[in-house]
Amino acid sequence: MKSIATFIYPRVVWREGRKMLWNPIHRQPMKNRPEERVRLRIIEYLLLAGWSIHRISTEEKIGKLADTGMRTDIICYSQEFEPRILVECKAEHIPITRKTAEQVARYNQQVGSPYLLMSNGIADFWYVVRDGQVEVLDKQPDFLYSDGIPLPDYGFKDWDRRGFAGAEASPALRKWLVRLLPGLWHEQAPSNIRFLTFSQQLIDLDLSHYYLIKPINKQRRLALTTLTTAYGGSRMVAILNENNNNRGVIEINLDLLFEGAHKNSTIYSEAGTCTIDVRDFVDLPDTTDAELLTEQIPRVFLEYLE
Repeated sequence: MKSIATFIYPRVVWREGRKMLWNPIHRQPMKNRPEERVRLRIIEYLLLAGWSIHRISTEEKIGKLADTGMRTDIICYSQEFEPRILVECKAEHIPITRKTAEQVARYNQQVGSPYLLMSNGIADFWYVVRDGQVEVLDKQPDFLYSDGIPLPDYGFKDWDRRGFAGAEASPALRKWLVRLLPGLWHEQAPSNIRFLTFSQQLIDLDLSHYYLIKPINKQRRLALTTLTTAYGGSRMVAILNENNNNRGVIEINLDLLFEGAHKNSTIYSEAGTCTIDVRDFVDLPDTTDAELLTEQIPRVFLEYLE
């Protein structure tokens, strides 16, 4: 079934110029790793569903298997502090398999939770233990949300905490981002939203982030995102991929754009860099239509990379 973490994004913090994940349970930064992102997205959902932060544990030691220590991903406890849900998380690119189920079963021999969840942030598999027998559930337990998965209602601070908007944004830019971002991150097909990892950075900009992927034609795809810099700036980044090779990057400095600056965007390609006014090609900042942006931004690549 669709994951409870759908359209939920982990919080991020900056430490010494590095973007890191924020674990609200341990209240400390974590390395930005695929499995950690899924775990934190699940935790975000549980908190949204009303589960007390004081009754959620992560990486809890539960003994050893042979000489290897066993640690759980997430355990949710009842008000009586009895195990209620045991959660096993995998990275988004790793399918949930029989091996995963066997691992959860081994862990639950130590935990004794009545509900089991296996998730990779895309698909969830729920089970309940009754009279010693494990039964498959066709939906999440009613004590979470019987009416389906709620859609997060993020305000500007929420988008900022998740790395989609910069804290130093002007009032006008903040209002624009709050109108734009739900269309990018809450109203698209979940399969079109992916976390992309890049080894290279653009000055103070860490490109590794969630992207909306849209096909342009059979050979070309557009990856689009908004993100914050290490110093609270706001950027929109578009990447043109052709035959699985990244041909160019557009960095739109949203802060400069909303100040009315004419040189507000930079194109990066094998030919070098070029500074432009993106308003010559895209209806920015007039539009907050995500679909229109994904249609118009490829015009810039056609002009400068062809």
